[in-house]
Amino acid sequence: MKKFLLLPFLFVTATVCAQYNPLAFFEPLMGRTWSAEGVWENGSGFRQEINFEYSLDSTLVLVKSKGFTDKQQTTFGPRNHGIRKYDPNSKSIQFWEFDVFGSVTKGMVKQEGNDIRYTYTYGETQVTDLWEFVDKDTYTFKVGEYVGGNWTQTYLTTEFNAIGNQGYGFQFDHQSLVVKNLRKAGDFYRDVFGFEEIPHPERKPGFRWFNIYGKSQLHLIKKEVVEFKKDKSIHLCLSTKNLEHLIERLMEKEITFYDWPGNVNSVTDRADGVKQIYIQDPEGYWIEINNAPH
Repeated sequence: MKKFLLLPFLFVTATVCAQYNPLAFFEPLMGRTWSAEGVWENGSGFRQEINFEYSLDSTLVLVKSKGFTDKQQTTFGPRNHGIRKYDPNSKSIQFWEFDVFGSVTKGMVKQEGNDIRYTYTYGETQVTDLWEFVDKDTYTFKVGEYVGGNWTQTYLTTEFNAIGNQGYGFQFDHQSLVVKNLRKAGDFYRDVFGFEEIPHPERKPGFRWFNIYGKSQLHLIKKEVVEFKKDKSIHLCLSTKNLEHLIERLMEKEITFYDWPGNVNSVTDRADGVKQIYIQDPEGYWIEINNAPH
């Protein structure tokens, strides 16, 4: 009787073991394109699209990514091909990343709950890449030095978002405003918000372009247009962690700000705890500034 009971148990155990795949935690990433944009600590841009797929009966994970392939960051194309493989001897998952420049990066991958952590040596520095799970379509992505459970230095923080069947992975590119006084309007966005002015790609007159964050831009276009009512509900919104400091700066420059109802030099406290103010640029366009976390 004992032998009879033991045989089904052994069969179930063997089946479970046969089905177990140490690479299974990559499953949420499979069959989708993951896209991210950001800015490295040194000010250079980051843009990447990554695809994951199983190979050799799910014993390998193949990773193909696109990124900038030149120092000027003008060419976007195939940048890295990688492999993730389980090593039964060390009972660890290793990875190799081959880039278009001929370099090879090798390191370890670990699952931590729903998060995925890569560790590798870059030069003489131990570097960590963390895919931190947010939801099924989003991972926070961090690159830096991670020691003793703490980030001692962060080189990049951004988000990977799934595209493919879930959408197109849109990123905010730019806002365009038509203005009459290009000099005055441009100086306002440069001097009040500190936006970096960037050249128009064709060097055309009548344009002033500004970098807001990452690759997001503001485009001012000089034109004589029929006036229309610039309602507060139609506005550009900017978020900052230093809202109080910005308010002090506005007061120093004698720029009036309002809360949503229109009270002068007042701040709106939204129900979710976000504080917000509204100002107008020299052309009358409304701008919301708040301290919503991103």
